Amino acid sequence: MLQWGTSYLAEKGFDESRLTIELLLSHVLRLQRIQLYTNFEKPLTHAELTSFKILLQRRLQHEPLQYIIGTTEFMGREFLVDKRVLIPRPETEVLAEVAVRYAKEKFPSLSSKIIDIGTGSGCLAVTCAAMIEKAVVTAFDISKDAIDVARSNAERNGVGDKIAFSVRDVFTAVAADFPGKFHLVISNPPYISKSEFDGLQPEIRKFEPSSATTDGNDGLSFYRCIAGLTHSLLELNGAVIVEHAYDQGPAVQEIFHNAGWDSLDSVRDYSGNPRCIVAKLPAGKP
Repeated sequence: MLQWGTSYLAEKGFDESRLTIELLLSHVLRLQRIQLYTNFEKPLTHAELTSFKILLQRRLQHEPLQYIIGTTEFMGREFLVDKRVLIPRPETEVLAEVAVRYAKEKFPSLSSKIIDIGTGSGCLAVTCAAMIEKAVVTAFDISKDAIDVARSNAERNGVGDKIAFSVRDVFTAVAADFPGKFHLVISNPPYISKSEFDGLQPEIRKFEPSSATTDGNDGLSFYRCIAGLTHSLLELNGAVIVEHAYDQGPAVQEIFHNAGWDSLDSVRDYSGNPRCIVAKLPAGKP
């Protein structure tokens, strides 16, 4: 099945065909990937073979592998994912790393108050809560379904008591809606433009929630909103850290600059592409 499935997927034009088959078989057989090889001669039962073929058919329809097996890994932690939430990407780990490092360096003796705008699966909120000892996290999303998934992931990773979840639309939110000020505002907002969305691979276009992928506009709507809203949400020396597309850096920097943000640092991802903006207000400015 390993050999046949790998060849079959490759013939159909799917990338990472071997890895996909290994993960599907591991899921069906409830084995670790390494155990597939230590049990290489194991015959599949009729029930196992049927289950495997059903999952393979789903992948052939371009359903993302993460949705099929129901989990994905982010920063070394396992997260539940399904069609209600965007699948966490490796690029977003850069944002998490920057946020954790900033909190530990700038506020080592304080309870770091963090707000995650558009939390989705909760990968950022959960990671910050888990990796920052005194973190107190507020996380919201416009989708109640997403909040349900994020809350499950917080409990799954043992940080349910450190995160307050709520359903909220950032475009109608005002500073008074939030419990005080924060040391960090983090967000991986929908940044695919309406014109680009139709050209995305079917795994994204047909299966992942469009509201978590595109703003239905030019891809910059959320940055304009966040740059304006978060002025009055930051504690002294606090920062806003947002992810953006590899080619959006200059546009996002301009948005924050025009909104009165002074210090704008760009952070590159593991491929060397600009991926995040760290924005801070001028000293003493509310």
